[in-house]
Amino acid sequence: MQHYYDLRVTAPERSLVLEVPEDCAIMVLADRARICQVMTNYLTNAIRYSPPGQPIHIGLTVQENAARVWVRDQGPGLTEEEQAHLWQRFSQIKGIHVQSGSGKGLGLGLYICQTLIAEHQGEVGVESEPGKGSTFWFSLPLIGC
Repeated sequence: MQHYYDLRVTAPERSLVLEVPEDCAIMVLADRARICQVMTNYLTNAIRYSPPGQPIHIGLTVQENAARVWVRDQGPGLTEEEQAHLWQRFSQIKGIHVQSGSGKGLGLGLYICQTLIAEHQGEVGVESEPGKGSTFWFSLPLIGC
């Protein structure tokens, strides 16, 4: 949980809205530290690229055989072409400016997220449109399904 505390310190004005189903007990087999690393990356990117004062939504949905965790921002959004390159090493989208927090990274964060989630037999993805923000997600297989 230290990662989330660090994010609150670097962006105390940011509202994080949690959306999870009530009475939902799910089980996945995962390395907690690595999943926290993925979440920290998703949240850091959401803070970095969405306008100050805009809330960031974090949610969980349960699908047939997987738990899907997602982070939705109010950033600039991405074209389909930009989305196709996001998960590659050293990928950076030209023309998208950092809104708050530290400057641009090296373009390794989403690549690392994809690698970590793949090691957990999960999937990553993004849903986005220019001007409408982005929702980055990952899913992990449920235990016993």
